[in-house]
Amino acid sequence: MLAGKYSGEDSEKSGAGVCGLLLVKGNVSNEDSGKTIHWNDANDVPRANFGGQLGSWTVLIGGGGSGIETKDRTLLFPVQGTKNTTTEGAERDGKAVSLIMYSTDNTNWKLSKGMSDGGCSDPSIVEWKDGKLMMMTACDDGRRRVYEIGDKEKSWTEALGTLSRVWANKKGGRWKGVRSGFTTATLGSDDNRRNVMLVTLPVYFKENKTTNATGVLHL
Repeated sequence: MLAGKYSGEDSEKSGAGVCGLLLVKGNVSNEDSGKTIHWNDANDVPRANFGGQLGSWTVLIGGGGSGIETKDRTLLFPVQGTKNTTTEGAERDGKAVSLIMYSTDNTNWKLSKGMSDGGCSDPSIVEWKDGKLMMMTACDDGRRRVYEIGDKEKSWTEALGTLSRVWANKKGGRWKGVRSGFTTATLGSDDNRRNVMLVTLPVYFKENKTTNATGVLHL
């Protein structure tokens, strides 16, 4: 499990705390009440493990979605980050983007060169057919954007015409999209087995005098 950490020890001196990544390994044990996961093994993900890739990133945190192990035994986690941008001679943080960190040995990590459009965060990722990855993000305009990733390094394409650009919140609302549930499953048995993609989305109904505009979660 990839978690974020925040340290405010130097905040009084620098004016800001320090964010980082924490990789937590769970051990499954059989107990009387059933299987239990003990989260005892927590380790920092040192900046050195990324080589020189972190130089331009001002913030890099876990995206909130679950990590996956692909068929080729690569461990991937969705992350989100921001880079410095220069506007009228002043440096400031740019919009958040979603990308992937991955490792084949759980020690040395790489960041994908490809990434989402600016303003798209809270990523979730799944492995789909032919080794293809699918990432779903929540964007500042309240819609989802879904990306097909054929190569973790470069090949990112927005999946227009399928799941991408669907509304995550009430259309016209001013709320930022929230991360959706996004996973795959195999249904059926024998000759009727099929792989499906499962997505949860909030659905909003028309307002009237007796109901409030609250979202109902749909699969």
